[in-house]
Amino acid sequence: MDVFLDMTGTITDMKSEEHALLKLGEEIKGKFDIKMDARELVKRINDYRKPFMDRRAEEYHPIRNLVSDAIAHILNRKLEEKEIKWIHQKYVELHGIYVKLAPRAMEGLEALREIAEHMGIITDGDRPYTKKLLRSLGIIDFFDSITTAEDAMVGKPNPRIFQMALRNSKSNNRVYIGDSEERDMVGAKKVGMIAIKIGDSTQHGDFHAKNLVEAAGIIANLKL
Repeated sequence: MDVFLDMTGTITDMKSEEHALLKLGEEIKGKFDIKMDARELVKRINDYRKPFMDRRAEEYHPIRNLVSDAIAHILNRKLEEKEIKWIHQKYVELHGIYVKLAPRAMEGLEALREIAEHMGIITDGDRPYTKKLLRSLGIIDFFDSITTAEDAMVGKPNPRIFQMALRNSKSNNRVYIGDSEERDMVGAKKVGMIAIKIGDSTQHGDFHAKNLVEAAGIIANLKL
């Protein structure tokens, strides 16, 4: 059995993700002397990048670039290379500090590692960000492979990112665990994976679980 997982909202806690972005907003506000509340600044960043994120299954733009592009748009000027580099570094650094594991995620990862012949990540995140965050959370050694939208140049639910990840697979039985109905469940089912949604219910997935511990229990009891 091979097990692949989404990252944001599945392994990580969404509130901590939002807190990290707010901290980034505070740092950017101070660095560029932007005269608006940090929460409003984060909203402006999110509004700018939303159309690109909505199209990630067709065309991928690294999230770190979207953040720096959003700041250039807000400031109404082209950023210097050193300013872009600073934003990219802060994005990775602050997420590494403030993003936390979802409840019972560590316990769930340990249980999944006992089950999985191969365990991998499939995420819409940027590659340097993903690897840095996995190290910061102390969980990078759980995974045999990491496949990001930056690697595939498309995001979920495009089958290409799943197919790229499955090149690493060692088993004919593959499970994907994620929290998004459209990106995770639909994408996984397109390539024939068993799909488990982290959440209260699912329309497109095969099972749902409250957390990774429950997901591991479902997988352990599959009759394949």
